[in-house]
Amino acid sequence: MKKSKMSLIPLMLAMLIIATGQVGVSIYLPSLPLISQDLGISKTDLQSIVTLFLVGFGLSQLFYGPLSDAIGRKPVFLLGQVIYLLGTLLCVCFADTIWALDTGRLIQGLGAGSASVLGRSILRDSYDGGQLTKALSYLSITASILPIVSPVLGGWIAFHLGWQAVFVFVLAYLVTIFIVGWWVLPETLPYPKKRFQLRHVAKKYLELIQNPQVISSASYNWLSYLAALVSLSLMPYLIQHQLGMNAADYGGVMIIPSLGLLCGSILLNILNRRFSTRQLLGLNICLFIFAGCWLLLTPFSIFNLIWSFTWIAVAQGLAFPLSISMLLKPHKKDAGSVSALAGSIQMCLAGFFGSYLVGSWVSDQAELGIFYVVIGLAMALILSQNLAKQD
Repeated sequence: MKKSKMSLIPLMLAMLIIATGQVGVSIYLPSLPLISQDLGISKTDLQSIVTLFLVGFGLSQLFYGPLSDAIGRKPVFLLGQVIYLLGTLLCVCFADTIWALDTGRLIQGLGAGSASVLGRSILRDSYDGGQLTKALSYLSITASILPIVSPVLGGWIAFHLGWQAVFVFVLAYLVTIFIVGWWVLPETLPYPKKRFQLRHVAKKYLELIQNPQVISSASYNWLSYLAALVSLSLMPYLIQHQLGMNAADYGGVMIIPSLGLLCGSILLNILNRRFSTRQLLGLNICLFIFAGCWLLLTPFSIFNLIWSFTWIAVAQGLAFPLSISMLLKPHKKDAGSVSALAGSIQMCLAGFFGSYLVGSWVSDQAELGIFYVVIGLAMALILSQNLAKQD
């Protein structure tokens, strides 16, 4: 629905909704070394509480997306938040056992998937053209900055109140968001509601996953998210265990990359007027390769880790709204399904590959640098293939 003057209400609501899912991904990361020590389990085994959340988050989007396209955005949001709350309550009540944390995190993810789908779909319902790109650039400040800002808060809570208190905080936060959503969230579905048909949903996903436009447009965000997740999973161990920082100090230094995300999003709004999407994605690729080379050529230190990750954050701030806008622009009537498929693959890939990489391959600064370079080269290959198709 095109508007001559951009209304901020859908944007503010979308930012509020998407925050619930993003907080669940990363607010616990500074606590991983503490949980590992208290429960007596290894870093590799503990990675399951990250992986299971992301797998639940990813798979549930395949259901929430088309369901929201059929019955509306608000009822799907409320359903997801109830499931999210139940999983969090399980983690709060049985935080001293790894099986309960694993189960609770999986249930959390199954509920949180609604937030990722609906945040993007509400914007697609409400804006078109330049307004959509602008709205997505603001949403990227929330969706991209929270995985880095959340550890700041999570580290402070874990250090001063204990890591169990992080789950209590998330529970209180979710209750608040549920109440606000119940009273404030309007229905933005731009067409009449329809019957939810599972066979039609499966057919639609089969069509979308074979659509080169969907896969290529989403790939930049998938790869960028994997890089962020691996970084955020590894850095608590590097900075706290090997370089001697506590959880609160770790959270403090992570404010710096969050400013990089903000700068990237602001930079996009400036550069988007002068440069094409392809050129800006090329800049994003160069920043990834630069960050990787920096880690490979400099000594192991807090400064070099944070400096490099800050440039990755700038690259994310640039690329996220571009890739999402490219993804959703041709799919107004199927925005929920397209967002769901893209988000599902993103989270599942990040969950499985991120867990494997942190547990088996990326374990120090140099290996993290190689990983950044590989991600940048993969993005460059995708961009070159897109250019070749257009030519």
